[in-house]
Amino acid sequence: MKNGKYLLYFFFLTSIIFSQNNNNSGVYADDSGIMRWKDSQKEVNLFGVNYTTPFAYSYRAHKRLGLSLKDAIDLDVAQMVRLGFNAFRVHVWDREITDKDGNIIQNEHLELLDYLLTKLADNGIKTIITPIAWWGTGWPEPDPHTDGFSQSYSKVELVTNDTARSAQRNYLKQFMLHKNKYNKFTYGTDPSIIAMEIINEPFHPENREQVTGYINEMVKVIRGTGYEKPIFYNISENWNDEQAQAVVNADIQGISFQWYPTGLVHNKMLDGNYLINVNKYLIPSENIKGFETKSRMIYEFDAADIGRSYMYPAMARSFREAGMQFATMFSYDPVQIAWSNTEYPTHFANLLYTPSKAIGLMLASKVFQLVPRSKSFGEFPANNQFEDFSIRYEEDLSELNNDSLFIYTNNTKSEPKNIFSLKQIAGVGSSPFIKYDGTGAYFLDKIDEKVWQLEVYPDVLWLRDPFEQTSLSRQVARLFWNEREMKISLPDLKNNFTVYPLENRNAKKRAESFSFKVTPGVYILSQENEKEINKYLSRLNKFLKGIYMPSGEPANVYVVNRSPQYMYEEKPAKFEFDIASERKIKKAELFIKRSGWRGYAKYPLKNSGGFRYLLADSLKTFEAGKIEFCVVVETEKGIISFPDGVLNSPEKWDFVSYHFWETKILSSGTSIAILDISRDKTDLSFPQFTKTMRYNLRYTLGTSSEKEALSVKINYTSENKIPFAIQKPLSKLGNEFGEELNKYSKLVIKARSTENSEVKIKLVFLTNCGKSYAAINSLNNQWQENEIHLDQFMKNSSLIMPFSYPKFLPKTWFGVNKNDEKFKLSESNLLQIICDNDSNGLETGFEIESIFLK
Repeated sequence: MKNGKYLLYFFFLTSIIFSQNNNNSGVYADDSGIMRWKDSQKEVNLFGVNYTTPFAYSYRAHKRLGLSLKDAIDLDVAQMVRLGFNAFRVHVWDREITDKDGNIIQNEHLELLDYLLTKLADNGIKTIITPIAWWGTGWPEPDPHTDGFSQSYSKVELVTNDTARSAQRNYLKQFMLHKNKYNKFTYGTDPSIIAMEIINEPFHPENREQVTGYINEMVKVIRGTGYEKPIFYNISENWNDEQAQAVVNADIQGISFQWYPTGLVHNKMLDGNYLINVNKYLIPSENIKGFETKSRMIYEFDAADIGRSYMYPAMARSFREAGMQFATMFSYDPVQIAWSNTEYPTHFANLLYTPSKAIGLMLASKVFQLVPRSKSFGEFPANNQFEDFSIRYEEDLSELNNDSLFIYTNNTKSEPKNIFSLKQIAGVGSSPFIKYDGTGAYFLDKIDEKVWQLEVYPDVLWLRDPFEQTSLSRQVARLFWNEREMKISLPDLKNNFTVYPLENRNAKKRAESFSFKVTPGVYILSQENEKEINKYLSRLNKFLKGIYMPSGEPANVYVVNRSPQYMYEEKPAKFEFDIASERKIKKAELFIKRSGWRGYAKYPLKNSGGFRYLLADSLKTFEAGKIEFCVVVETEKGIISFPDGVLNSPEKWDFVSYHFWETKILSSGTSIAILDISRDKTDLSFPQFTKTMRYNLRYTLGTSSEKEALSVKINYTSENKIPFAIQKPLSKLGNEFGEELNKYSKLVIKARSTENSEVKIKLVFLTNCGKSYAAINSLNNQWQENEIHLDQFMKNSSLIMPFSYPKFLPKTWFGVNKNDEKFKLSESNLLQIICDNDSNGLETGFEIESIFLK
């Protein structure tokens, strides 16, 4: 043991955050628009989250559950620190802390903001505040009436109305001079608050001088309080060259941007690969004089409605390439209500409830720390590898692998670059030297020679789509405090190292062949004797103390069906389930039945790791046809059948259940529907309305009383450049059918024109690696089955859907395939059905029922 090593490693792990936490180190923007620290002259590069517990719905939800808001903030700030964030941003709900004249009201909302800012500063996290949010405080509930000044005005009136401007001047002055109850700094002098952004997502009148005048008026008020640090203003929400120039002409130091590359509020999880959506963050600033001298920040971003972990590092890479120095994801879910995902249902990110996504955010933070500003890494898919980072969509895996850090969002087979010099390991799942079948995250920090600190977070199971309509009365995810087996094989820990739980050091245990049992908590792993590491064992441990757990199901058993919709009779069946319980599961069994059967066939299930259960007979096949099935789980409290949660078994004579899962077993060569409107309507995505394109969608009967069709009516103006399209993910198709898809030679479109003339539609297949293939088909006004041979699909462009916010980002993808590359259906990721105005005129329409393979 070498005294002082602890401090060495501790400072290594925290230096990136705390090196920028010198209370005397202010921030300024140089003549080139680069934000720098005054003391070191180094560039600012900060990454973190938005978080809103002091305000609006989050505040009310915690109150309804009877929870301490300050304790909740403590829990969430601890998670932000654990993930390595060093940035925070919030738009203040001014309606909750002001009167109609803009006077600040000293209330609990403001006190909680004081408390939050102090806790963040204590942990080295720097803040940019947006004093004016304008928004109502209800979402996702209806907006309540508030007395704040912005309640009385539209967003554009904040710029155009003299009384509204007077209230804002009054508010901003008082806001900057408000003294934090806890750290005694005013918001204007607080060293942890490095910049101000005047207003969140403003709307502007056409008058350019009025816009510049409004901004300068608010800047003058802020500067009049003695504030010297950068001031930002937003333009990305409603970009056009005229308005952008008006903003740049103002006396501000920076421009704030947003990015929602998959749109917002789809009310469902988006399946598929959306990495082309985050290929580049291209700002159309070439005509904006003076733009290059302004600092750039991302005030909000998220890959909305994406449940997987691969997007955040790619977004951070594109931010750095675009010159961004500060970025904050919107919005980190408070852990006390994250189980419901009610705060902002289109977003879902929390260390406990979305561990892989949270580690993805941790990696994005490392991108900001390690990747030079403005450095380019080419185009997708080559830019999936950059510096020491890699992104692999097929494995839902992002990772950082350098001499000191090894961080991964999912199971990885990558060997660490230098296992002997590692200082921190963080991940979900297993790696070559850590075997773990829990579903929560873990962190392993080297705190001295032969001494590591291990943090293990609870298992989590998503019970349903977290992006659907949510409610505080329904859980979308649940935590489980299970005992798991863990194996850690590190060079400086021999196979029988000692594991010390900080919660109870007397419960220490020896690893056997590097393996030991672990439950959620904090541990010291050491090869040294207890006396040598006593200083680490005596530290106060508040790991997840006071975390709220909603009531569970009466039987405390949860089953989520992961089985595919289709299987082949010649291949082993892939019945898969996640089964979790607070109690020990004695056994789980699959019961299947076919049409006409009076009884059920029973098959045992086996645990394959974590919550996953598979058929015990891994070679079992089934004959073609439709199968209905249910799962029976037995604990010491009895049996329960799913999906209905019936406290009975199909083996009993009085078993009654009204719902079953189902799958279809296919023979080789059976026609496969890649689009079936009756089946797939909830999977479809459509573009946003624009000034030059509007459309109407209607679900109607198709060619029979049992089939639905989608009827589309489109109206274009002559200036329109981006066509209407329908998008459907095909990743499940590839997962279920694989190479079998390449045995089909043509597809059949069942559709018709709704016009008196032919309507042309373009079918586009976009692959996981960015290749794009298309074929044109003409529809007349009678229902028909049009065949297209798959060898007719050639290299072509596709759309980048869902369309991004901000709207100025590219909407067309030109593909990376070579002209002579043959289309392989098994590689398909997304299907697009495009109907443009070039071929069909300004008013056009069609109906479609299905597309199937033959």
